[in-house]
Amino acid sequence: MPPHEFTILPALLALHKIDGELQELSNRRHHLVKDQLALQHRITELQAAVAETESAERKLQATIAAHELDMKARQEHVEKMRQSLNTTKTNKEYSAILVQISTDKVELDKVETAALELMDQQQKNAQNLQNLRRQLDAAQATLAGAQQQNAAQVAAVDDELQACREARRQAMAKVPHEALRQYERIGKKYPGQALAPVDYQEKDLDTITCGGCFMSLNIEDINLLRGRDEVRHCHSCGRILYLPEMAPHDLPSSV
Repeated sequence: MPPHEFTILPALLALHKIDGELQELSNRRHHLVKDQLALQHRITELQAAVAETESAERKLQATIAAHELDMKARQEHVEKMRQSLNTTKTNKEYSAILVQISTDKVELDKVETAALELMDQQQKNAQNLQNLRRQLDAAQATLAGAQQQNAAQVAAVDDELQACREARRQAMAKVPHEALRQYERIGKKYPGQALAPVDYQEKDLDTITCGGCFMSLNIEDINLLRGRDEVRHCHSCGRILYLPEMAPHDLPSSV
């Protein structure tokens, strides 16, 4: 066992143990709310689809209204042209008005056809909007039920997370600045695995490996860890090494 005056690795191991607990709590919380997150994402998508469909509906209504005004104006013009037939004085004038009426009716038919197509599209749009709103209501109801069901569990985990973060803050204060800087840097490369045990058997010191990358170490690594209170890295992966007997009994297996 290392002498009692060793402080750096014990402080790092205590911090690492807390980080393992934080990760476990975060995973538990994610598991509790993952279905809610998926539902919330679906609700956001449906809300966007409803807003887009409502916008398209307003544009259709405006276009249909414009077509209806156009048809009304054309119908009134055709009717005036028909009335003017009674006041024509020559056959040429009469024929010219008939041609104009015929032309106006063709254009009127086109506008009516376009308006009917728009109304058909509007009906489909209305059905789609109704379906989207129904889906949105169902998703929101499901989310509310899930939130109510898991609220107590999520709150309990949040309390544990808050306590664990405070414990981490206190544990960080016990780690020397340079050792903490190295630990945080390696932790970014190997999340949750900044530290690694030296794997060996006292009866077989020819086989010594890093518990993180499983590459070979040597007896000097063991001797230096036993004799010096310092941070020592694996030559291959760069993880901070420690001897198994240094670790708390309840250190997470991810370490």
